Amino acid sequence: MFFNTQQRDSMSLLHQALRSAVEKHNTEAWDQLQQYIDKHNQSEKSSIESESEREFVLIETLIKLACQILDDVEWDRLMEDFGYRFIEECHNDIKYQRVLHSIGYTLSDFLIHFDCLHDHLNCSKKFTNILPPSFICNVENPDSILLESYHQRNRWSYFTVGIVKAVAEIVFNQPVSIDVLEASNRHENYKCQFYRIHYRCISLKKSTQAINVSTSPKDLKILPATFCKAFPFHFIINRDMVLIQVGSGLIRFLPSELPDIDIFLGSSISYETRYFADCLKMVTPKVEPTFEDILSYCNSRFTLETVSQLHGKTIQLRGQMIYASESDCILYVGSPCVSALEELKGRGLYLSDIPVHDATRDVILVGEQAKVQEDLVTRMQKVKAKLEQASKELRQEKTKNVDLLNTIFPKDIAMKLWKRKYPLEQLCRRVDNVTVLFSDIVGFTAICSTCEPFVVVEMLNRLYTKFDDLSAKLNVYKVETIGDAYVVAGGLEQKSNRHAHDVCYMSIGMILVSQTEKSHDGKLIKMRIGIHTGSVVAGIVGYKMPRYCLFGNNVRLANKMEACSQAGRINVSPTTYKLVHNSNEFTFEKRTPDCLPKDFPTQPGDTCYYLNVTNQMNMLEDRKS
Repeated sequence: MFFNTQQRDSMSLLHQALRSAVEKHNTEAWDQLQQYIDKHNQSEKSSIESESEREFVLIETLIKLACQILDDVEWDRLMEDFGYRFIEECHNDIKYQRVLHSIGYTLSDFLIHFDCLHDHLNCSKKFTNILPPSFICNVENPDSILLESYHQRNRWSYFTVGIVKAVAEIVFNQPVSIDVLEASNRHENYKCQFYRIHYRCISLKKSTQAINVSTSPKDLKILPATFCKAFPFHFIINRDMVLIQVGSGLIRFLPSELPDIDIFLGSSISYETRYFADCLKMVTPKVEPTFEDILSYCNSRFTLETVSQLHGKTIQLRGQMIYASESDCILYVGSPCVSALEELKGRGLYLSDIPVHDATRDVILVGEQAKVQEDLVTRMQKVKAKLEQASKELRQEKTKNVDLLNTIFPKDIAMKLWKRKYPLEQLCRRVDNVTVLFSDIVGFTAICSTCEPFVVVEMLNRLYTKFDDLSAKLNVYKVETIGDAYVVAGGLEQKSNRHAHDVCYMSIGMILVSQTEKSHDGKLIKMRIGIHTGSVVAGIVGYKMPRYCLFGNNVRLANKMEACSQAGRINVSPTTYKLVHNSNEFTFEKRTPDCLPKDFPTQPGDTCYYLNVTNQMNMLEDRKS
């Protein structure tokens, strides 16, 4: 509803105007009207379907109630105050104030184009579905204007009086007096009300004086043919809605070529009758194609369309209706509704059809330029999308390369290689306290000689994949695999006080995993493992298929410890034993000193040990978690 609290913001101008008009006479009267408004919004269910109609009905009801409350105030006086306060409210809003002062140079120009304010209000959603009156001004003499107002409401004549007085005083700073003349109901949908506006000031009279021009056809400085060429999409209709003059561009879209005709009635030139409705149809505004209806909305913008079946192609025109009082006809001046060359060609038009002064030319050419720019933007966006996709793929490949380097080399070495901050020779380093594990498969040569190569590869892949997972969980660095040899090291990739413990757990896991795998002949795979701790030299060897290799005597001794081991056993050197036996995490089986490699550097009492695998499963699971 009009004064619903949810819609009060959108209808605030009318709300404030009516409230101000009522409070001008009695400040307490509005409180009584507000009680009616609240009760009306809560309980009444109107049967009126049109929202705008409900708004008008409520306004009229409130004004009627206000007149009852204000005994000495009549309807017409309150409506005049309502119209005056409405302009005041618009003027108090800076947005609409600028519009009010920009509509017209004179009062008559303002009233003729007063619909501009309504269009602005609609665009700003201050009003919904409210149809304003349409005005036609005739300057009678330097002292007065005869104003025709077309509207669809009864008893709103003095609302227009208030509007005109407010505009004259507030916008033009000149008071006027207005006589309300007779009303005409010559059209069933519109009421025509006449007003005579009298000026009270010389300055306003001068600004609105009519120009003294001749109305005789003989005094014309332009022939109809020249006018038709200058305005190719115009036409003139008389009260019978007959086209009596058509522009040179529009005539191609009518049923047949019209002969040259004169604009003025009473001419001796004859013409073929062509009715408006047979050639054109109204798109906007939604009014009947009659002379009176068009005249009542002559201040609005008209959009027309040629009748399609009369010619192969149709066009839409957008323009203005102008009433020519000297001939009692209506002149329509418009332009085709086109914005691009394709649309122009598709409607059977050419640039030559549009006069140079018509802004439609600029719209089309700017549209083409914008289209070129849009195509360029589209191509740039496609290039941008491709670059973004390529950049994304490059980042993905970079991530893959980094991940690949991290699987081949220790992380710190891989990062240095990726950033290329160091040459390969500077990546060689000595690392103290590294525990190295060597392992091999017992009987691997016999297995290879009795089965197909791909069977061997498949067996090693299953076994070494599980070893890789185990090394990742135990934070042990995998050095290399050569045939059946699998080599890992603890304390190489990152410093740790438990590097020996980690490698011992790794060896236990390898033995347990091997006990779950079988060779091609169905026998369980047996591993032998050797472990030793000491300092090593690590570095990258070669640039083609590079490898991160370990060098030094301790690497050789770890290999010897594996060679001195037995199937299913883990041989631990004295150096490694001293690092882990006090933790009570492992159990060992002492071997005789002669089990050590012959060139192993020993101290009195040193010997090697077997790391027991039994009863170590729970400890291994805890360590992996």
